Amino acid sequence: MTLPVPHLDDRSFLDLVTEARDRIRQSCPGWTDLSAHDPGVALLEAFAHLTEVMIYRLNQLPEKAYVAFLNLLGVSRHPPAAAWADVRFTRTGGDEAPLRIPAAPGWPPPGGPTHGPGGLRHLRTGTARRRAARGDRPDAPLRAGGGGTARCRHRQVLRAGRAPLARTAEPLDLLLGVEVPTGSVELGAAAREHDGRTFEIWRAVDSFAGLGPQDKAYLVDRCSGTVTFAPALDLRVTDDGTAHSGDGAVAAVPPAGRQVRLWYRAGGGPAGNVAAGTLTGLRDPLPGVKVVNPLPAAGGREMEAMESVLLRGPYAFFAQQRAVTARDFEVLATAAGGVSRARAFTRAAVYSFARPGEVEVVLVPHVPDGARPGGQLPVAVLREHEVEEVRLRVEADLERRRSLGTACRASWARYKAVSIRARVVVRREEDVEAVRRRIHDRLHQTLSPLPSTLNPTGWAFGEPLRASNVYRLLEHAEPGVRYVESVRFEVDETPDSHVRTLAADQYQPRTWYAGSGAVLFRSTNAGAGWEPAGRFDDGETVQRVVPAPAPVRPGIVPRAGSVAVATVRSDGGSRVHLSTDLGETWSLLADLDSRVGDLAWIDRDGAGALLLATDTGLYEVSLLPGSVPLQILVDPADADRGFYAVRAFVSERGAAGVAVAAQAGFGVYLSGNAGRPGSFSHVGLANVDNRVLAVQYDGPATLLWSGTGEPDPKRPGQGCFRARLFESDVKWQALSAGWLGGTCRDLAFSGPLALAATQSGGVLRLDTLSAQPQWMSVSAACTAAATRQSGRPAPTRPPPTW
Repeated sequence: MTLPVPHLDDRSFLDLVTEARDRIRQSCPGWTDLSAHDPGVALLEAFAHLTEVMIYRLNQLPEKAYVAFLNLLGVSRHPPAAAWADVRFTRTGGDEAPLRIPAAPGWPPPGGPTHGPGGLRHLRTGTARRRAARGDRPDAPLRAGGGGTARCRHRQVLRAGRAPLARTAEPLDLLLGVEVPTGSVELGAAAREHDGRTFEIWRAVDSFAGLGPQDKAYLVDRCSGTVTFAPALDLRVTDDGTAHSGDGAVAAVPPAGRQVRLWYRAGGGPAGNVAAGTLTGLRDPLPGVKVVNPLPAAGGREMEAMESVLLRGPYAFFAQQRAVTARDFEVLATAAGGVSRARAFTRAAVYSFARPGEVEVVLVPHVPDGARPGGQLPVAVLREHEVEEVRLRVEADLERRRSLGTACRASWARYKAVSIRARVVVRREEDVEAVRRRIHDRLHQTLSPLPSTLNPTGWAFGEPLRASNVYRLLEHAEPGVRYVESVRFEVDETPDSHVRTLAADQYQPRTWYAGSGAVLFRSTNAGAGWEPAGRFDDGETVQRVVPAPAPVRPGIVPRAGSVAVATVRSDGGSRVHLSTDLGETWSLLADLDSRVGDLAWIDRDGAGALLLATDTGLYEVSLLPGSVPLQILVDPADADRGFYAVRAFVSERGAAGVAVAAQAGFGVYLSGNAGRPGSFSHVGLANVDNRVLAVQYDGPATLLWSGTGEPDPKRPGQGCFRARLFESDVKWQALSAGWLGGTCRDLAFSGPLALAATQSGGVLRLDTLSAQPQWMSVSAACTAAATRQSGRPAPTRPPPTW
């Protein structure tokens, strides 16, 4: 809670006039006409007005004192950020001699881009890409801007010739050198030669605290262009504890008579965010070379407004340039140019695979107002303003300021584009087009991830969009609207058709995966909302997704966050992709010419692998990068026998087992030795079209289930079979009573209930404890009623996504 700011004088114009009239009655009883027409009263009111203005200015003193206190604490304004763009150099002449592109300053408006070091060698027509920054690079000595000499009690303040000093994504966008005699540079110190002089490079610091007399450091205010060197203080103390007069250096200062030179970028700001194809000329032309920026420049941002400094001041004071709390990480991240918002969270609180102590900071890039007219902010515009150098600089800066025992990573936020369709009825006297325009502007500004006039903080990280938000925005905030109905949300990409596979993550709560076409979708709120988690080549179709199984029994190695996906190529082959972070990043694990129908995780002696059931046999591929799939011979009589399904499990005895269902009715094979070559034996169900395998744990027993296929859609099908494993004689029990679904697509278990996904009968359930088990349909109406009664879970998302 903030403390109330007292008014030094709270009298108003009316109070001043009333007080003056009371004094007139006491001191001048003959003055009886106190109406507004009396000249004396008019003069009195004029002075009362001037006094009220003076009181108002007096009451501004607390704000001025507040700014003065922030200056004492070292809180400064964020300088403007320079825009960056990728520029492409193309060789147009016929000369094949090596050509070096020299380093030069950035492009000033309306000049050309910088050319960084590099070469186009032995090419008749070659191209090269460089990253350029907008802004001049002045090269001149600093001039005195404040009192003091090298050893005075005051700070030595020097001022750059041009201000502000823009912040760029360059690692060395500002250098300060102090002249030293030639050959006297300290061993290991950085130096630069200029105009026949040697300049030793000093380092910029946030404060002089903790420095020694020999530390060569300085403070820089990029907004004003001032450089401050350390003052000389009386820091010596005698043996008896009393102070001794004398000058003590807080840090090193330039010796008298030495030249101090500053290399920096001047300018910056949103003017550098030029369109694609704008940068076509070099300041120093190179014969036979043309240049152009294929993409728009991004990252340019104006100097921080004073109102923002006043609001940020307390957070900067509490952070003390150290990242401890989540707010510290966020304040320090937004200090970098090109970042508008940041959200820090502990990864272990969101992701099951994260290690303790990992902190992730999600960044939202700064987008100038001109790039989002009317608040319209497409996702493509946000992506264009995500400068990779800015993210790396934020990550490196937070890494230096983090506390011991923590790790930090910075990433750009993810967004979900949503279209809103609604029927809005306005009042008869309203202008329909004007209301429509106001509604669009209100929605764009309110639902934007960037701050706007209607939403100064921007849409909250991870906040779901509900229909109630839209009703409130349109009915309550727009006076011309009578009522709103039929609100619908439309998302560009959802798994609403051609879904071939669906699976739940056993480590991450409420996380599901669904494969549709070439995209793997992920839901973190039990199916209430979906977003793409893996986008594979256009010629691939997601066939199977298998998250790593949870260790329900000893013998299964925990693999939180691991997901395997099998895709089918257009030429009939398959690829296996692996992710260890819930689908954030993917690596290609295997590429086969045969078709993969099923996957299973297996652990042998602590080493992980995937078993692949393909049309040409059973294969094993290690989880290590660059592994080669190796075939496991299941039946020596037929090395090319194909398989529909594979399941790995740990029995009640702790033995690792693997079961496979062969194609063409060759039955089921079982291995009690973790699927090693030569360990498989035939366990029955020959002449049965076994399509699906599942394992059920019933107390101390391990049961293997097989779901059958049915080619004729008019026939009910054979249903399922089950058998108790690891007995002297494996006996299969047919479970076909009540089965009306044709081919069994998948099997799952919930306590004593078995659930089957069928081709034509929807979802069927079976009570496995019943004396006469019979399949029954799962009523959609009952499911909907149960959902309405329990309440649909609110769609929530992890912090990184809108």
